[in-house]
Amino acid sequence: MINSTPSPPNRSSLEDSLIQVSEILRCASATASETGDNLDGLKRDLAFSVVHLINMAKAQLERSLECVQRH
Repeated sequence: MINSTPSPPNRSSLEDSLIQVSEILRCASATASETGDNLDGLKRDLAFSVVHLINMAKAQLERSLECVQRH
């Protein structure tokens, strides 16, 4: 019989995925920050608001990663 319910993700692969996402967010933040440095006015404000949103997402991701590492 074919099992149609997927298995839960392997903890180590989940941890690896969270680490990869953290690195992607780090690069996105650096890119948005560099872009913002070269802009003025509203466009600069928008670029740095993206940096802020990325940093918020990264903080939540790091909390999730800590939970995975504890268990």
